[in-house]
Amino acid sequence: MSAKVNGVQLETILRPIEADLARVGTRLEACLRDPIATMAVYMVAAGGKRLRPALVLLAGRSGEYRARRSELIEAAAAVELIHTATLIHDDIIDEAPTRRSQPTFHARFGTERAVLMGDYLYSLAFAMLAKLGDPELMRYTADVCRRMSQGEFQEVAGRFRLDTTEADYFGVIRDKTASLVAASCYLGARVAGAAPATCERLARFGLSFGMAFQIVDDCLDLVGDEPTVGKPLRSDLDKGSLSLPVIYLAQALSVRQRRTLFAPLRRGAAGQSFRSRIAGEALRAGAVSQAFGAAGRFLHEAAETVAERDGVMLTDTYRQLVNYALERVH
Repeated sequence: MSAKVNGVQLETILRPIEADLARVGTRLEACLRDPIATMAVYMVAAGGKRLRPALVLLAGRSGEYRARRSELIEAAAAVELIHTATLIHDDIIDEAPTRRSQPTFHARFGTERAVLMGDYLYSLAFAMLAKLGDPELMRYTADVCRRMSQGEFQEVAGRFRLDTTEADYFGVIRDKTASLVAASCYLGARVAGAAPATCERLARFGLSFGMAFQIVDDCLDLVGDEPTVGKPLRSDLDKGSLSLPVIYLAQALSVRQRRTLFAPLRRGAAGQSFRSRIAGEALRAGAVSQAFGAAGRFLHEAAETVAERDGVMLTDTYRQLVNYALERVH
């Protein structure tokens, strides 16, 4: 995690839970010692930003953190396993060759093993949550997994549709991505015994924060730097999935202009030159700036959600996370 906000590394922002976040990593390594699961170690070790388990631990600080530390670490590890499972399955659907600058699981081990590994990690995560003895954790997480699958279905069903709206897109990312970020906050607060109102407030923070983060990721996928992003750029567009800046671009064009510009997409000929042209047009039309603006509004909502303490601890850390995400916008 080397990203910075105002010169401050993300590790510095997360310093209040640094030691326990390391313990989550140790717990994940222990979970994957099973011979079946060892193939997934390299994906978990790559780690990414580990924002979801970090959010579990941060939310736990709003409850009885010391008394529930081991349970919080278990819940954080379970959330990261669910996230890893979704990445494995997403990469199969997207036919992505790399992630975090490494071969995707299916590229390394084949599609059959990738499907099975994703399923295995899901089941392992639920087994870990079940041991915590709170049926609400299982119910809530099961519903989130249903929503994530629903979001995937919606995204696939909407491919190659140039009439996709902002609302359509928001619905997809709310289910597919932001719901698990919200769950990370809710589960951490719940495991730590925080008041119901605090659990709900933190879940709302996670939902808005997750929406913003996905929008920014989609913008960077269109106009970012491939070595920095860590995966091939514009792969979603190649598959006919329209991200928010592309949706804004399409809406800004006349019907005739839209048909002409996106003709290669309809013909299934969305090669590199086409994708580069779309990225350039989105920048020139202000569609990328418009999408970043939408991300900024969600981040404002997230900041407002934790502005009042109402049982939420470490509010400065949450504000710093919002600023970190805003830095990615700018």
